[in-house]
Amino acid sequence: MVNKKEMVNKTIAGVTGGKEAVAAVLGMSIDSFNNHLYEKKGSRFFTVDELVEMADLTETAFVADYFAGKVGHMVVKRPEIANLDSVDMFDCHLHLNSVKGMLDKTIEEAKADGVFDREERKAIKELKQEYQATFEAFMVKLDALYAE
Repeated sequence: MVNKKEMVNKTIAGVTGGKEAVAAVLGMSIDSFNNHLYEKKGSRFFTVDELVEMADLTETAFVADYFAGKVGHMVVKRPEIANLDSVDMFDCHLHLNSVKGMLDKTIEEAKADGVFDREERKAIKELKQEYQATFEAFMVKLDALYAE
């Protein structure tokens, strides 16, 4: 699981201007930003509102994923259902089955030596998360397409 400092660093990783730009958006100096990030000089960690502002700025889900993971949940991207039709459902179902197949294959290969090493566990975890997210998207789309 990612710690809170890693969560912030992942959230702001792609921002042009880096920490300085994010600090400016939050109305902080870079020194103040770093003090919050590393909880130095009596500074508390960022508030939830500040974390949400970072997530909004970067349009990433790392903050949501961090908090969801703390309570045993996961974040799943909402599918866009504006132009949903049976062809999209078919494609989604194919993707779901493809990911399930990759997950099954990865598990079988990892079982071959009787031990799941760190890399195998990481690959399984990533595929499991993709499968769960794809399955949830499929169910949301199914409901949207066939609901009364």
